[in-house]
Amino acid sequence: MELLKSFKPGPLDHYRRLASFDWKKLKVFLETEDIIRYKHEIVQFLKANPICYPSYKEQSLDETRHIALMRMKCLQTSEIIKYVNMVDNPLKLWACYETLFQWDFGTTVKYSLDSGMFPNVVRNLGTDVHYDIVQQIEDRKIVGCFALTEIGHGSNVSSMQTKATFDKERNGFVLHSPSFEAAKCWSGVLGQCATHAVVYAQLYTADGKHHGLQQFVVQVRDADTHLAPPGVVVADMGAKVGLNAIDNGLVIFNNYFVPKSALLNRNGDINENGEYVSRFKDKSKQKGAALSALSSGRISITNMAAVASGQAVMIAVRYAAVRKQFGPEGSNEEVPILEYQTHQHRLLPYLAGAVIFKAFSRYLVTDNFQNSIDTLLGNPRADANERGMEMHAISSACKPVAGWWAKEAIQECREACAGHGYLKAARFGELRNDNDANCTYEGENHVLIQQTSNWLLKYAPVVLQNGGQQQRVTTPYESLNFLTNFKEIMGMKCNVESIAQMSAPEQILHMYQWLVCYLLKISHEKHERNLQCGKDAFWAKNDNQVYYNRTLAVAYIQHFILYRFLTFINECEEPSLRVVLTKIFSLYALFNLERHSSFLYQGGYFHGEKHNQLLQDSILLLCKELKDDAVAVVDAIAPDDFILNSILGNSDGQVYEHLKNSIFQGEGNLTRPKWWHDIIHNKHNTSKL
Repeated sequence: MELLKSFKPGPLDHYRRLASFDWKKLKVFLETEDIIRYKHEIVQFLKANPICYPSYKEQSLDETRHIALMRMKCLQTSEIIKYVNMVDNPLKLWACYETLFQWDFGTTVKYSLDSGMFPNVVRNLGTDVHYDIVQQIEDRKIVGCFALTEIGHGSNVSSMQTKATFDKERNGFVLHSPSFEAAKCWSGVLGQCATHAVVYAQLYTADGKHHGLQQFVVQVRDADTHLAPPGVVVADMGAKVGLNAIDNGLVIFNNYFVPKSALLNRNGDINENGEYVSRFKDKSKQKGAALSALSSGRISITNMAAVASGQAVMIAVRYAAVRKQFGPEGSNEEVPILEYQTHQHRLLPYLAGAVIFKAFSRYLVTDNFQNSIDTLLGNPRADANERGMEMHAISSACKPVAGWWAKEAIQECREACAGHGYLKAARFGELRNDNDANCTYEGENHVLIQQTSNWLLKYAPVVLQNGGQQQRVTTPYESLNFLTNFKEIMGMKCNVESIAQMSAPEQILHMYQWLVCYLLKISHEKHERNLQCGKDAFWAKNDNQVYYNRTLAVAYIQHFILYRFLTFINECEEPSLRVVLTKIFSLYALFNLERHSSFLYQGGYFHGEKHNQLLQDSILLLCKELKDDAVAVVDAIAPDDFILNSILGNSDGQVYEHLKNSIFQGEGNLTRPKWWHDIIHNKHNTSKL
């Protein structure tokens, strides 16, 4: 492909020559030629706009926010990036966000909230009465945000306190925050920029009846003065650990009146008699519809975490291939640190994860977007409800698992680059701090993953029934179809006798299926024991999380990620690519399976010393075999150097040259400080401090 140029000769040549496959072919397989061209157009657009250039200069919080706003406005002018909000090729949606996340997490989240999440919620949950506000959104006359979380409640949405009481005489709603705990908080773009917000509030009719959580589109700042109107208090949350490009804010309402049209009324409305009417008879389905936008958010965060972990390992692997330390006694040659077993074990499982999460994110984003397109065009799939429930379970697990994986990967990669990795210009600090939020927002990870285990445990009575024929289990995404063979799987024992058998993909999937079945069984049994001991349903579930429900959900999503990746591998026709992708599959799978080894022994699947030894030996051998391919794998998944933006991870491998330039060209690095006299005369000037 003409856009994929060969790299200039340099320090990375040694490993590039050792590669067992053509990195260009792998890149095309992972992305397609059309997507590579599309990404190139995005990068060229960013390079053509000075506001989009990276900078290591220290900025004030105000400068950071202002630059992010100008970058967001720049993105909104791009016809190329408008694909994000168009009914077009869903693969372009994934490609666009992957590229923009790689470039600037904060600005991209800010852009996606204002240009993606906010207008999509208004369009999907509003009706023709909201045409004017949709038009204002499209004309960029307003800036929008999403206000769900409150100071006192995040995950427990049912207990949120913000009220919207219908005033029949004025034909509108009175929004009120009864206490500071009811303040809507952490709303991205609200702190300084938003003029409007989608506000989640408990709806009450004039007769005092409560009708659950509903969405309202509310103006929170005047369009001309940018000041909050009477009855509304808006505040910035202040500086954060990371993602400071996003101005998170809070809003408090003091009997603030909004017209009836503020209610996004597709799923529920107030009739002429002042009564609430809903298309849902089941209140749980009503709440699910109100929170439906969050599934897309969790998928987006999975993509963000995949990007963060991927960039960290790209930088660390290229650095490890260049950095040389020590060597055999009597040798005058130092050895690249990538040659050391410890370093391979530290980095290469995360490299495998980078490829797998990239493919999985592509699958999730494109499938979810296609579902949205089908629904928007009035052609929902026949199994749309079942798909929605299963995707809720999938996204509620993959968002935590991807966030935790990225947290581990970034820290390990930072440490693997030692002191140089601690420089801001290496970029690990930015990746670590920006990813940190992925473990919290759109659902705190430990709370969120319970949604998945709750769904999984509903299948326990089906597969654990005593007597009778095993019931068939089928789900739209096929994530639990193997439960049809639950009894057969539970009767299996590990019969692996070699590393080759341990590393075989089908064998690995069988091990994960056994693990999920076993964890489902013991989690259900412990829950039943809790109930029999007199615990009510709430505490029976609560006391079943650690080692049981949580681990069950993690193993389930790990299996599904592997299942999808193996399906992806089977689409590859190039033998050399299939070989390296299979090694990537096996390394990621066994690296995670080792963490579950206690359950494999506890349930009797593993027995004796040999199985754990074979597991460990397989991991180390796969690391060794992937070592020579590591740089080529990075070349296949890495973005343009402009986007990667790390002095240690450039594709030319000139680590020390870039490090020298960073030091000698850094602002103030070669000048004395303004307070230099305090260094020399500190004894005489202490009284002035």
